[in-house]
Amino acid sequence: MSYVLPLAACLTGQPGEWRDHYLSLSQIYNASARHLGGAVLLRDWIVDREGWRLTNARCLPNSKVASAQN
Repeated sequence: MSYVLPLAACLTGQPGEWRDHYLSLSQIYNASARHLGGAVLLRDWIVDREGWRLTNARCLPNSKVASAQN
């Protein structure tokens, strides 16, 4: 089973301007790897997106996210 890391982020200084983003954890299959891999992906995401502030993130099975988006 593959996983995805859905997260919500808002523009710094504009808390009403937020967007959902989805980071793939396709190569991660166990709880320890999800925790560590997700933390690294979130860190990289934050560093690469100046002006955005992370407001929420959690790890879900990819199938749950895909069915919720349809």
